[in-house]
Amino acid sequence: MKKNLNQLLIMKHYNLVDYNQYEVLKVPLFLILATFYLLKHYLIIALPIMAHIPIIGMVIQPLIQVMPSEQYSSGALLYSCIPALLVTISMAGRKPTASSWLRWIWQRGIWFLLSTVVLEIGLFILYIVLGIKKLNEVLLMFIYIDFVLIIYLLRSQWVRDVFAQFPVPAKANDERE
Repeated sequence: MKKNLNQLLIMKHYNLVDYNQYEVLKVPLFLILATFYLLKHYLIIALPIMAHIPIIGMVIQPLIQVMPSEQYSSGALLYSCIPALLVTISMAGRKPTASSWLRWIWQRGIWFLLSTVVLEIGLFILYIVLGIKKLNEVLLMFIYIDFVLIIYLLRSQWVRDVFAQFPVPAKANDERE
């Protein structure tokens, strides 16, 4: 009963176009972009590999010169992206037939994304203090964007409402009616 009341309260704040075919809020574009941004270390590591692909290499080559992967990513930073990767998998599998572990991850999605951001900032600070990396424009930009994401994830009601909803399995949906 309480869950149905929460659903009705949430529905008052959004239009019908904000819902998908499973009657849950669509994931906002900025949240999708923020989640992919938090996976940036996988992309940074993959850039040198993708540079060997003929057409892609022409586009990526200038980016590799500006941002060499060994300077801006590491194994520890790849591990810090794992919570965001789990949220991305859960986001892609957000349908009534999803497994219980995807639901569990989705319900805690804000905390998974925040843990990625906090781990990344913590590792950057550790690297700078230990002298492994130097504070430069790119690291400063990463840290600035990370703080903006922290504010977005903690302040956005839409994000909280999206993570509060997951499509109901067909059997439970029939019982609800």
